[in-house]
This record gives sequence, C-alpha cells and structure tokens, in this order.
Amino acid sequence: MYWICFGDSAKGCLTEACRSLDVEMKAEHILALSDDYSQGDIRDVTDRAARADIVTPWRGDPELDGAWQTEYQARHWEVIDRLDEVDEAVIWYAGGNALEQCGLRYVVSRLYQKQIPIWAAEVGWIPAREVALANKRVRSTSVVGVITDSRVTNALLRLMPQCILRRYAAWIEQRSLQKRVEQSPREGMACFSTVGEMSPNIVPYFYKRRRQLTQTEQAALLTEWKRMQEENAPLRAMVDGKVQSVSEDFYDEIILSCVPEEEKSRAALTVGRALAKLDEAGNRVSDMLIFSRVRALGAAGRLTVVQDGATYRDMVIRKNRG
Repeated sequence: MYWICFGDSAKGCLTEACRSLDVEMKAEHILALSDDYSQGDIRDVTDRAARADIVTPWRGDPELDGAWQTEYQARHWEVIDRLDEVDEAVIWYAGGNALEQCGLRYVVSRLYQKQIPIWAAEVGWIPAREVALANKRVRSTSVVGVITDSRVTNALLRLMPQCILRRYAAWIEQRSLQKRVEQSPREGMACFSTVGEMSPNIVPYFYKRRRQLTQTEQAALLTEWKRMQEENAPLRAMVDGKVQSVSEDFYDEIILSCVPEEEKSRAALTVGRALAKLDEAGNRVSDMLIFSRVRALGAAGRLTVVQDGATYRDMVIRKNRG
C-alpha cells in the first residue's frame, strides 16, 4: 500500500497522521510529487528540462537559491520513478484545487494499466463539530508543540509547561476554525482547499470516507488527462467545479483588481491579495505564478513597474493612471 499526495506540506501532514490511524503505513511509502501539473507544458511531464522551472519556480531568488533546489528536484524525480513500484494506492487530493486535481489525473494515468486497487481520499468540507472533536482528542492524548513565524516566540513557547501550551494551542485552533467557518458559505461547515493545510488530527475523518475508484472512473480520469495533454494550454484551472484548460491571462483581471490604489506599493501586497481572492473563487495557485503574471502585465503596460526586483518583495508597482 502506498499513499500519494502533492507537495511536502501534504506529506508532512499525512506522515504525522499515520500515528493516529489504525493503518500499517511505512513513512517511505508516502510519496509526494512536487510538480504542479496545472501549469506549463504537460505533453511529457517526465521531461526534466521542460518541467524544471515549474518544480522549482523560486530559482533566481537570492534568499532561496542554493544546492537544496537541486536536491528538491531530485526527490521529485525519485518519486516519479517509484510510481512504478506501487501495488495499491490511496491518492490524497482536494476537490477544489487545480494542482491536486491535475495531479490525481496524472497519477491515475500512470497506474491505470497496472490494474491495481486505487482509492481516492478527497479532502474538502467537514462539519465544524468534527474538527472541534478531533482537536479535543489530540490535545488530551498528545504532547503539544506550537511553531510561529517568530523565533523569539518559538523560544518562549518551548519553555512553557504543557498545561499552558495546551491552552494556547486550543485557543489558536479555535480561532482558526472560527475564521474558517465564518468565511464558509455552508453553515456549520469548514473547508480545506489543500491536503497540506489540514492538521494531522483531521486526516482520519477523510480517510474513513475514502472510496475505491472503479475501472470506469479511472478510465474517465485517464481520458481527461490525455485531453489536457493534447490541449497543452499554458494553465489549467477550476472552472464551474471542473478542471479546464485556460489561457495564460486567465487570472489577469483578478490580479489587476488587487493592485493597491496607493501611488507605489510592493508587488508582494498584490500577490498576497490575489492569492486570497483566487482561493475564495476556488483556485489555489502559487505565489510565483501570480508574480510571473505581474511581470507580464507590467511588460504589456497594464500596470506600471516603478522599481523592478528579483522578487516580489523587492518590486514596486502601481496602477496605471486614468
């Protein structure tokens, strides 16, 4: 048995969740693909040169360049090769996420001829009460750790007694759940847009609801993958709940609507706003995709690049006047 997912965050979540699930799963049998098949040329996704800029889109960022990117790509290609050894699979993906939906179709296309059992574990809507119960169970049985973006805060948290840390973690979890429920169009429900944004204690809820794909369903997913390969559009996005091939400027109007009114602003602000707005519309995309479109819009004269930069933290842009 193998679990297949998309991205390191998803793998980390699933690896941790195995401890609370009654399944015999070796850590090395959780395979995470790092490519984003919703972007770029997918005629042959095993072509390393053609996919390099998609697998590691951060090349050129002074803070992120380094040997680790070569290692990151090597891990991805190792996983691609290891798909040949899969004898039974659970594919983890989110329903409203083009990256994971495209990944699902690719993996099924790789496994289809083997005629092995393939299970679909779809992450998405969950009753808020189920999240609260899962959080309560894990707090009562586990050692709690909290990590923030602040090194100073992290150091202080490590010194806290478990009784206090549990309360702090419970407060963070409740606040996150409340925000997710408040933003949800379904009363009393929360939604996870990617596998990686779940906490491990929620994984059992979706695992119990996995289902085995029929040969007809697998064939349909294979057909969709072949169609997308033939169309080979620059992008694939969720349109009316389905994965569709779209033009490279598909997200441009939303991106332009996120450029602040201020005379000058960091492109990072536009990228952040666009990511949030697209997520609300059902399309979870990468920050580097948005940044590439900001550059393209600047080159086309649809926004003004006041100060160029290697990263969106360095670039300064503004809306065109008039």
